[in-house]
Amino acid sequence: MWNGMKGDAVASWRDRLADWWNAHLTGPRTRVVARTGIWTLRVTGWAVAARTVMETAQRTTTRVRTVFKLAYYVLPAAPAGRSQQSTLPAARGTTRARIIVNPQSGSMRLPWAMHELEQTAWWLTRAGLPTEVCLTKYPGHAVELAREAVRANMDIVVAAGGDGTVNNVLQELAGHTTALGVLPLGTVNVWAREMGIPLNLTQARNVLVHGVRRRVDLGRAGSRYFLMMAGIGFDAEVALRVERSWLKRLGLKLLDYLATASALTITHQPTKIWMRSDGKRRSVQSLMIIIGNTRLYGGKLSFATHAVADDGLLDLVVVGGGGLRHRAGVVLRAVLRRPARGPQVRYSRIHTIRLESNTEVPVQVDGEVIGTLPMTFSIAPHALTVIVPEQAPAALFQRMPLLTTSLEPASE
Repeated sequence: MWNGMKGDAVASWRDRLADWWNAHLTGPRTRVVARTGIWTLRVTGWAVAARTVMETAQRTTTRVRTVFKLAYYVLPAAPAGRSQQSTLPAARGTTRARIIVNPQSGSMRLPWAMHELEQTAWWLTRAGLPTEVCLTKYPGHAVELAREAVRANMDIVVAAGGDGTVNNVLQELAGHTTALGVLPLGTVNVWAREMGIPLNLTQARNVLVHGVRRRVDLGRAGSRYFLMMAGIGFDAEVALRVERSWLKRLGLKLLDYLATASALTITHQPTKIWMRSDGKRRSVQSLMIIIGNTRLYGGKLSFATHAVADDGLLDLVVVGGGGLRHRAGVVLRAVLRRPARGPQVRYSRIHTIRLESNTEVPVQVDGEVIGTLPMTFSIAPHALTVIVPEQAPAALFQRMPLLTTSLEPASE
């Protein structure tokens, strides 16, 4: 009898628990939370698996790198006269171009990269553009080297690295006639992809000699110039986390970026942002705000699909809050490079705007995190001279090129 009563009590508690579960834990919100949790666990599992693979790859790469270094120092890469000439900087007073190299950029980790840069300097010198190579040694050194080049009235400063190196160099070129050239050695190289600069070093150096010069606008985020775009909210949070990640130090920045962006696409929540522009103040609930000077984002996507690099305006894209379907739609349109649309996506053009928030919202420019809101964003029209291919996308420009930089290489 006691066992029967005990069994009835257990059954009763089981029924109550089932009723409570059905009443409270089977609603739409609970299902969303459950799906979010499942996807978060999946992404975490992928990250752990990727970490294991990358650790193995790092050990293998270390062994292979040692072999290549031995080959680099043992085998001759060029005739003795040419190699000896390429390693020497141009004589002081005659230098017309300076290549500023970030040795931490993706391609610079390869053992033969520095040798190729020296050969590039030698080739440019033979083409009538005496060139020297300078390596950055600490954060901010690229800015100092660019400042020296401007003061020495050099014609061209070449940023050899990723978009971060490009951004550092242009800080000192803004407002001057010294032109910015690019040798893309970074992980993504958004500016090079946008302008059609070849990612191959041998082909990219031809642009420095046979390209055209254009005056383009620069955006300003506080006191920091940016060439391509500023990001507030989601993408800046991704950049901040990647910047602190150990995977970046292993040269796996792109992999870490994709994993982090995937996780935050599900979990990141919109933030209330106050926007002040043209004497008006309004608030928005925003997942992400993009302020674009050019169109390409992350190398493959486009949010500011109508941006023009020399029209004296910035393109503002505000992505509001929404569920997974809304977020997936925004990303899909960016991948297809179609105009951002929808009731929770706003697109406009501005000269100046101030963004404020009651919480810490990070800000990144050209992929580098520079601080948090509040911050004022503005345009500096035609502030920078750039060297780009003659075949750079015409839709990105309204004005004609200044002049060609074509120089004929000396005969061999």
